[in-house]
Amino acid sequence: MFSFLRKSKVNTVSVEGTPTTIEVAAGKTLLEAMLGQGLAMPHDCKVGSCGTCKFKLVSGKIGELSPSALALEGEEVRGGYRLACQAIPRSDLTIAVDTPLMQGRAAEDYRGTIVAAPRLCKDIIGLTIELDRPLAFTPGQYADLTVPWIEGARSYSFACAALGGPVQQLHFHIRHVPGGAFTDWLFGADRTGTELMVAAPFGQFALKDGQAPMLCIAGGSGLAPIVSILQQALAAGGTRPVHLLYGARRQDNLYALDEIESLRKRWHAPFTFTPALSDEAAGSDWEGARGLITELIDGVADLPAHEAYLCGPPAMIDLAEAQLLAGGVDRAAISADRFLDRGSGR
Repeated sequence: MFSFLRKSKVNTVSVEGTPTTIEVAAGKTLLEAMLGQGLAMPHDCKVGSCGTCKFKLVSGKIGELSPSALALEGEEVRGGYRLACQAIPRSDLTIAVDTPLMQGRAAEDYRGTIVAAPRLCKDIIGLTIELDRPLAFTPGQYADLTVPWIEGARSYSFACAALGGPVQQLHFHIRHVPGGAFTDWLFGADRTGTELMVAAPFGQFALKDGQAPMLCIAGGSGLAPIVSILQQALAAGGTRPVHLLYGARRQDNLYALDEIESLRKRWHAPFTFTPALSDEAAGSDWEGARGLITELIDGVADLPAHEAYLCGPPAMIDLAEAQLLAGGVDRAAISADRFLDRGSGR
């Protein structure tokens, strides 16, 4: 009997010098497949702007969502390097990677229900989702959220730490992007009770081992993974000194201040929190720092001794990274999670 149903084409990707193989379904990027199969491929953005997820194409053919040359140096591109987040295999591939692909938790699909969505500030909602079964994740990771009537998944970091094991309720900080299909829908009415799909966990942004002082820099809803990582560090003793710098536009964009103060009070080492406003009216009652949050980096004492955790808009992170490197911070001590809008769909 003839069937119009065909099995989706799957290409196999072999990692040179290792027994690792990756199956990539038709239409999926190499990075999506790696993360979905629990392989910790380094990445910061998933949209081709950071250049972190580079690999060397040894053999085979790929298509690209956008040219890797937009993020990689010309010499790297001529040497066969491409971006996993932009690469769609057109055949079986052999690739090489600069760092070993460690096996972590493979992402799974969950059914979720929105159970709370309070407004945390002018442009951020605190979204709580109840899953159909418990999920284990590492603080700093993220999930992909999908509602059936909006095309594509949206990626959001967990704003909580699953410290006691797998959890069934997830918390997110979601910033409104005017014109974005998903956030326009979310902010447009009370969405409590709405069902959606959750794919998780993804990402390698995480607390490093050790006792180095922590310099955390967040902008907008970038507080979400920072809060979860600080919760984890507190559970481990809270003995590492912390400088938390937070950038917002105006006072009505500030949020999570009580939660941060609660962390600070329970900390067992120096913990300073400095918010800075970049667009606050000159005559307002704001007595705190003004300007870009990156302008405060040079004021951190003994800067080279710190580990840096950066979350927020790419422009903020790029500027912060440059200042940290110029200030003597080792590149290996800098972790970044770039929050990008999904075109106009966020």
